[in-house]
Amino acid sequence: MSQVIDGGHEVRWSQVEEGFYVGNYRGNFVGYIDQTAEGTFQKFDWMSTLRGQAPSLERSMACLNDLYFASHAEGSLQ
Repeated sequence: MSQVIDGGHEVRWSQVEEGFYVGNYRGNFVGYIDQTAEGTFQKFDWMSTLRGQAPSLERSMACLNDLYFASHAEGSLQ
């Protein structure tokens, strides 16, 4: 699954096992999302820092996408 972000950036999210998702942008690690037993989604950035929980997978992906692009200068993105 992919999400296209404003500006044409496309982040690819892959489910690597049940309830565990990893995101990348052009081969660069964006972060990962782990679904809890309660059904919420814990989101971790590219440094494996917990960035909170969200009620849906889509909101978790959007949060990590935004954080990644806000934290990486446009010139450094490939």
